[in-house]
Amino acid sequence: MAFLKTLALTIIGALRALILWMRTNPIEAQISFVVLLALIGRLQLSDDTADVADGRIILAGDALAINTLENTFESYGYNLDNVRNQQQPVPRLIAADVPDGLKDMRVIERRKSLFFRTVLPMILIVNESIASKRSLLLELQAITRSETFEESDLDEDGTIWLIDMAKQYGIDMDAEDVTLQDAVDVLTLRVAPIPTSLAMAQAVEESAWGTSRFAREGNALFGQWVWSEDAGIVPEDQREGQAYAVRAFDSPLQSVLGYAKNLNTHWAYTSFREQRAALLDANEALDGWALAETLTRYSERGENYVKSLHAIMRVNNLRPLDNAELASPETMVQLAEAR
Repeated sequence: MAFLKTLALTIIGALRALILWMRTNPIEAQISFVVLLALIGRLQLSDDTADVADGRIILAGDALAINTLENTFESYGYNLDNVRNQQQPVPRLIAADVPDGLKDMRVIERRKSLFFRTVLPMILIVNESIASKRSLLLELQAITRSETFEESDLDEDGTIWLIDMAKQYGIDMDAEDVTLQDAVDVLTLRVAPIPTSLAMAQAVEESAWGTSRFAREGNALFGQWVWSEDAGIVPEDQREGQAYAVRAFDSPLQSVLGYAKNLNTHWAYTSFREQRAALLDANEALDGWALAETLTRYSERGENYVKSLHAIMRVNNLRPLDNAELASPETMVQLAEAR
């Protein structure tokens, strides 16, 4: 009986830890689910799509064939011009992999449309998760800035969540004199959405419209480097004397998440975070065009890289997409039923 009691307590403890992790890391939990679905899709090609409880629909296997994917977008009335004009929300349609057929599309405008419609929902979903975490952080910030605040004022769940967030966003809580107040203040700088137009332009620039080898083989949309050849895909023209690779991901959604975390934590993008914070503090909309100017360190091309991002935004009319919104779960159910 003692063994069974110990086993039961261990299982209950593990379940509580899992539930807490899922609550504090919803996007990571959902990505794990997407990856699982993608694996199932590869093993069972008849199971091309799967519904997620919050209204998302995961597209995998044969559903990612170019004609099928286009037909799916059309069946949901997914039109970029309507999104730009704020006449339509973006359906929660998530590709489990970068569509391999993009490289074979000869009609450029058709390829652009399909790429943008594939990437846009993932950017919005990652931003939705970040915004949810930011909302809670702002509540905690209001508490910690109180003149009478003591760390014991936060309940256990709030403290655990805050420490976990600090770990995720590169804040050393073990450093001398780092308080929960300090952590909250730094986190409010780091935990904030990425302008949609900026993310879209960088996805185009870094993945060559989803046709690069890194995008096709590793779902890499943003060209993130890792300093180990075992952690990603080694470029064919790698610089002599440097051991690096382009980070590979199990899904493009993971790639978007990694990109957002990179901009939100790496020292090279401090200026990006500071200018974004100034916009948010002034209750102004995030401006992807302006914030692109802070990313001269993202590429060795520096200012020319920023010019390329601006050109992509201008030619493809991406700035209105900064106002794009996701369809609600209820809307997704209605759209699915109407197909």
